[in-house]
Amino acid sequence: MGTIIKNTAIITDNGYSAIANATRAGIECLEGAGVDPGKVGLLINAGIFRDDNIMEPSIASLIQKELKMGLDFDPEQPNQSTFSFDVVNGACGFLNAVNVADSFLKNGNVQYALILCGDAHPSKTNHPEFPYKAVGAAALLKFSADANKGFQRFSYRSNGHDQVSSISAYGDMVAFGDQGRKRATLVFQNQYLNQFRQLNIELINTFLAEHNHPNIDFLVGSDPEPGFCTSVCQESSLSNQTTRALELFNQFDGDVHTAAPIAGFHHLRKEIDSGTPQSLLFSSVGSGDASACALYYT
Repeated sequence: MGTIIKNTAIITDNGYSAIANATRAGIECLEGAGVDPGKVGLLINAGIFRDDNIMEPSIASLIQKELKMGLDFDPEQPNQSTFSFDVVNGACGFLNAVNVADSFLKNGNVQYALILCGDAHPSKTNHPEFPYKAVGAAALLKFSADANKGFQRFSYRSNGHDQVSSISAYGDMVAFGDQGRKRATLVFQNQYLNQFRQLNIELINTFLAEHNHPNIDFLVGSDPEPGFCTSVCQESSLSNQTTRALELFNQFDGDVHTAAPIAGFHHLRKEIDSGTPQSLLFSSVGSGDASACALYYT
């Protein structure tokens, strides 16, 4: 019994508001699936960089309001309300959110779970120097009684507890002054992409070995620079298979960061919907440093 992705949506032409992009992605995802918002019992936002640097309330709750999703709690029908919250773990946030949603769906607490991802500059304006593309992504999850479909296993790895993150973001309150809600400082360590690549490869190799090297048709991974996902595929144990790595950076002309797993799955929809069983390895890596992966069977 597994959690499957019923539908996805990607928004790339809706401006520079993380909330607006995620909201539109959620609407298109639900409409494409023919699912009423009132049937979604769980909403998780896994985006990191958000409008006006809002920390509270959760971005998920603000998106929930825009979607008019399960806003009124009825004690007689508690399953018709929507529980929403943020999961903040960089590029790995989507898989963390799926792991949480998987428990809700398997327990029968909710019928559908909606996961939203995407990042944008806090000023809600275009900043060419900002390292992440302003996109909105949505994935609608549901429970499948077929034990051979959906997400099967999750695995995580991080660097040592005494090591600093290869990427850090913060707000310098003194330097920013009254413009703090519109600004952010990002610091990238030297060779951070090589460190991400090595951590990602280590996790994939360990994961495959622990599960008897299952056949993987597609690697749906982080792609923070051209060719990154392909290099992970070629330098890991996946090189012993005919696994195809998705080149998301070139497709979106930049790093879609937290939205990468949904963007990759969305790109594969035609092949996934063809009826031929496919095996996917979702794999993300980013600041922390942290990496996550999960098997998915169509």
